[in-house]
Amino acid sequence: MKKREILWSMGLAAGRTLMKRLPAKQRYQLAGALGKILSRLFPWQRRAVRRNLEVIRSFGGRRVRVDNVFRNFGYTLADFLLDGTPEVRVEGREKAEEAFRQGKGALFLTSHLGSWELGGKILAQWGWDATAVYQPYRSRAMQKFIQRRRAAGLEYLPVGKGAAVGMARVLARGGALAVLADRPFGEEGESVLLCGRPARLPKGPFVFAVRQGSPVLPSFVLLEGPGRYRAVIEDPLWPAGKGPEAVKELLDRMARILEKYVLNHPDQWYCFESVWKIAPAPGV
Repeated sequence: MKKREILWSMGLAAGRTLMKRLPAKQRYQLAGALGKILSRLFPWQRRAVRRNLEVIRSFGGRRVRVDNVFRNFGYTLADFLLDGTPEVRVEGREKAEEAFRQGKGALFLTSHLGSWELGGKILAQWGWDATAVYQPYRSRAMQKFIQRRRAAGLEYLPVGKGAAVGMARVLARGGALAVLADRPFGEEGESVLLCGRPARLPKGPFVFAVRQGSPVLPSFVLLEGPGRYRAVIEDPLWPAGKGPEAVKELLDRMARILEKYVLNHPDQWYCFESVWKIAPAPGV
């Protein structure tokens, strides 16, 4: 895994150098093609995407090709690698500001859908007291490369020892936490229904929301076309009481919102692990 990450960092650096020299149209054509090629180089991830798409198709009736997922991932990765901020319009900022004014902090919960890294840049541009929670890479080279590309103006908190204390401190001072909430990292997670089947979402962010009385703000930055995005902030989810029941209630509400976005944008869900344990379906 560590050696693979080192190779990844070298490949991403080379791709960034090449794409910087190309006009926008050719840059995105290359990025989309490279995304499709990468899916063939990593068959395990391709199979996982196929399995996930089959569940989405069975539940929602929409068929999406695996190649389209990796093409869009290439577009999003190109925007992350290059300097500057792509075109983005934000819907729902007023909801976030109103929730933030309550003085309880806020948890911006998103998923591996669209450009989650661009969401961090948006918070940094707003000048908010915001901290992004992330899963660190094993390779120093990869971690260093990725961190250089991330938004300046944000604090970053790695998952691991001390993360729980750090997250509690951010909310206690009325700050914002940005967390990926579609795959458990460093925990077993909690079972919820997603697209009609049991899946596991991380439980930790919802535990903190209930303990601190902080609102959960489901947020997604959606790809609308090469270099164009739409950031959407949903209505805040406030904890209804204390204890395990309140945590589960928040989790279920978040699952319904995540389900809506996954069904509407399955070709932007870059979840390269099988969310549901099923056999792969042919021809997707």
